[in-house]
Order: sequence, then C-alpha cells, then structure tokens
Amino acid sequence: MKDNVSRVRRSVVKIHATSDAPDYEQPWQTQGTVSANGSGSIVSTERGLRVLTNAHVVENRVFVEARCFGKARKYVAEVEGVGHECDLALLTIEDERFFEGCTPIQLGPLPVLGEEVSVLGYPIGGDRLSITQGVVSRIEMSHYAQSQRQLLAVQIDAAINAGNSGGPVIRDDKLVGVAFQALDEGQNIGYMIGAPVVQHFLEDMENASFDGFPDLGICVQTLESNAHRALLELPKKPRHGVLVTNTVYGGSSWGKLFRGDVLIQVADCPVAYDGSVRFRRGERIDHGHIVAQRHVGETIEVKVLRDRKEINVQIQLCPPQYLVARNRYDVKPTYYIIGGLLFVPLTRDYLKTWGEDWWEQAPNPLVALYESGIPSENLREVVVLQKVLADRVNVGYHDWESFAVTAVGDVKIACLKDMITAVEACDDQFLRLAMSDGDELVLDREQAFKRNKAILRRFGVPADRSDDLA
Repeated sequence: MKDNVSRVRRSVVKIHATSDAPDYEQPWQTQGTVSANGSGSIVSTERGLRVLTNAHVVENRVFVEARCFGKARKYVAEVEGVGHECDLALLTIEDERFFEGCTPIQLGPLPVLGEEVSVLGYPIGGDRLSITQGVVSRIEMSHYAQSQRQLLAVQIDAAINAGNSGGPVIRDDKLVGVAFQALDEGQNIGYMIGAPVVQHFLEDMENASFDGFPDLGICVQTLESNAHRALLELPKKPRHGVLVTNTVYGGSSWGKLFRGDVLIQVADCPVAYDGSVRFRRGERIDHGHIVAQRHVGETIEVKVLRDRKEINVQIQLCPPQYLVARNRYDVKPTYYIIGGLLFVPLTRDYLKTWGEDWWEQAPNPLVALYESGIPSENLREVVVLQKVLADRVNVGYHDWESFAVTAVGDVKIACLKDMITAVEACDDQFLRLAMSDGDELVLDREQAFKRNKAILRRFGVPADRSDDLA
C-alpha cells in the first residue's frame, strides 16, 4: 500500500478558496468573504488535465488557488464545472507548469467490504500532505450533506478531518473514491464518494456541463406486511414490489406511474419488498441507485403491477423535482418586495437561518413542507412572507413573518412568479394577500407601489426584486 501511495502523492493538490456566501436573512446582500482549505487530485479528461475536488470546497467561490504536492507556488484555478448534488467539482489551471511532474490518478473499481484504502489530503493540523489508512466498513445509499441527495456512499474508518475534503481515496494505485464528510457522533467514521458516482460526474462533464443524477420521481411504501401484500393480491413468492403512493409533478414518472402501482422491477433488477435490489454478491442497495447510475435524458424500463396485471413502462429520466429547494450554491437568493413586504421562495437555506437546530427552531408548518411536501400542478413552489420592512403603508403588520402565502385576492398562486404577476396585475383599491393559516394581509394598492422606492432606500435594498426575477 505504501508503494502505491508514493506513486500518486505527487498528484494530490491543496486547494485554497475564498468564498462569499449569500445572506438569506437579507437576501440582497452577502455574508462577507471567508477563506478555507481543501484537497484535490489531478485527473485526466478529454479536455486535458483537471483537478477533482469536492463542490463544497469551492462553493460560493470568488477566488481559488491550487498547489501541488512538494511545490511552493500556488496557481490560480477556475471552476470548470460543479455538481453540488454529488459534491464534486472540476478545476482548470491555465498555467501548464502546474502539472509538470504530475501523473493523473486513474479511476479504479469500487472496493469491497473489508478492503484497505488510503486517504490523502491536507487536513487541519499542518500544511503538508497527510496519509491515513483504513478499511471499507459499509456501502449504501446515503444522504450527502452538501445536497441532501441520496447517492452511493462508502463508509471507511480512516480519519477524515476538515481539509481532507476533496482528497483522493486510493487502493492499488487507483482513485476509488473522494473523501467528503465525516460523522461527528462517531469515532473514525468517515465517508467517501464511491467510484461509480465519480465516474458518472466525469462522464456528465464531458460536455463541460453538469446535468445531475436522475430519479424516478415517485414516493413509495415498503410492503413487508403480509396483510398488506395479501390485500394487494401479491404473490407470496417471490416477495417483490414496493407500493407507489404518489408521483411528483414534473418528475420522471409523472403521467407514467400512478398511485397504487406496485413497482416490481427497475431495468433488469427485481425490487424486493423493502425497496432494495441486488448490488453485488451478498450485498443489496436501494433501488434508487439503479436509476442514479443513468444520465438525465436516458430512458429506463420499469415493470409495475397495475390492476393485477404486470406491465412494462418506458420512462425518460429527468432530475429530481422539489417543492422546497435543497441547499443552493453559487447563486444569489430570490426575493421580491412590494409595500415593504419581503417575499421569498421557501428553501432549505431560508430554514437554516434559524441556526444549527433549525428543524426544531423554524416554524413547524414550513419544516413539514420541507420534509414531506412534493410539487403538484397547483403548487410548484411555496411563497413565504419572510418579514415586513416597517413603513407607514404596512402599519399593523410589522411583526408578521414566515407566513406561507396562498393567494393574491381571489387568485391562487403556484410559485413566486405567479404571485408577482397577480400583484402587478391587481387593479383593485386594496391588495389582499391570503396566508396559509387563514389570515389576510391588506394594503392600499396605490400607496404600496408609491412607497416602495422610499422603503428600499431606507433599508439599503438595491432593487425591488432579485436579478433572476428582473
């Protein structure tokens, strides 16, 4: 193992990134610049040599530098492509001297349980390369901290600390994973992004853009209950199938699969009653992995039991669709202000403004929408009255905040753009906004528009809406 590591360490990179994250409490401004370090590795692509690292190492970046093992000079790097969903990014370095003496690390196969691996990187505690060893202890679908997306992850007992992020995990001189997160509650429990996910990302980036990982866009219930299976008249053997309880509007299966279908096969893989499929000999994994291995735009065949008949359905795959957006990066927050009322779409970033324990501190109705809400034809995005910028035009509502808005007058709204259209098309004397709890907010329409510019000036807001709504 040591000989193998010595051959690849020259291709391990330390990354210095300066970032400026948006402020979701004041969505027209940022939080200010901060600096952090991470790790990476040199890999080969059709476009030339690149540096592979974690997306979270360069999130919200304003400036990035990279330094090779054994060298003193830092080189300016640019982010060529980033997949926050899988927490991976590719960097380019224009100055070719950066790559002198470096051999790209080749991608290897996913290791098996019990095999030894080495983690290379630049964790806290020093400035030079660190190498730790461990064994593969678990392989399963896991929620990535960067995106909350469930993808293949590999648990290892090698030490992974701040600064290790993005560093290569090596076996037999090959890159078999990328270090990306650790479990704070456990001892020596770290995770790497498995080689199949890395391969998917690199293939996706062949056209220099990231399309993401598709999913079926369905909600399912396991069928481990004998009584439930008997009710659905499912065979006792083989014990295959999970129940489709809902389909996501705009998702891959919208109009293809329906509530009450029993999903019994994905591609050529039978789906067990617990939702798993055969992975490797003696191993099983969630059926979502089969779909996530495909690329957006591809077609996959699934077999379902519908009205007691087996049918095959061809599904064109698209990215996941969410009612409440997961973590967003490298973009400014969306907002709209009228009459001092600040409206934003409900996002996980907004909920996180309640602090580290946001799932306990944020309003329960909004957290519930994040956890279990799915988009529909009539609701594609939750619009929230975030707060009121106090002014004489909105007296009586200065303490209103974090209310979900359902309608403007008699017009139901499905997203923030719908709400803006309804507000600006309103020609009534009063602007009436219905909240999800049944309360109604009423402003003088003419005064709300007239006072808006003065309110924006007073609170230092550059525009009444974010650039993406202009």
